Amino acid sequence: MFRPSFLAALGLVLLMTTSASAQFRGMRFPPSLQNIFMLRGEAVQKELGVNDEQKKTLSELAAQLQAEAMEIISGLQDLSPEEQKEHMPELMKMVGDKGKEIQEKVDKVLDQKQLARMKELSLQNRGAAALEDEEVAAALKINDDQKAKLVAVREEGSKKMEEAMQALRGGGGGGDAGDIRQKMMDMRKELGDKALAVLSSPQREQFEKMKGAKFTFPPQRGPF
Repeated sequence: MFRPSFLAALGLVLLMTTSASAQFRGMRFPPSLQNIFMLRGEAVQKELGVNDEQKKTLSELAAQLQAEAMEIISGLQDLSPEEQKEHMPELMKMVGDKGKEIQEKVDKVLDQKQLARMKELSLQNRGAAALEDEEVAAALKINDDQKAKLVAVREEGSKKMEEAMQALRGGGGGGDAGDIRQKMMDMRKELGDKALAVLSSPQREQFEKMKGAKFTFPPQRGPF
């Protein structure tokens, strides 16, 4: 059985947009989920210049996705650890498909200029984790060897994320929330640097251009 704290942690992961959070327990949440939750932020909405009607629709779509994604994942709570591991890929695909479905609706809410800027903000928000996206990998011409190295970096991040979460829950050495938050910020930077190091100099330059004008996201709230 899942402990309530673990279900709460899964909820936090769905609500967060950082690349490291998206890799919690080895789960790589699709860009569509992260983009939709990113669009709920007032600062992002202001940057995109969305109007009141668009804000209302985006909020409704995000709430719909959050509810449906959590309903899908909650199906794991009555399973054994072995069954959870077995069913996780299937459920995550269901969540991903739901995200794509909602993303298509979001794309109809925003105009072309807003969509283009959203993609730039998405890359900035997700950082090096976006390098595994098919569209990004194709644009940067990332080869198979580089893809394998990026997966290795992500798996390393997943392991460290789990260790940090165990510490947060008091099962891996303790530490207060502030300490955990700082450790995870340091971890994200370290892993991001490792992933970017996989790219060639021209690829890194192109990736930076794809991010567009730098945007400063508001400080992240929550335990990490």
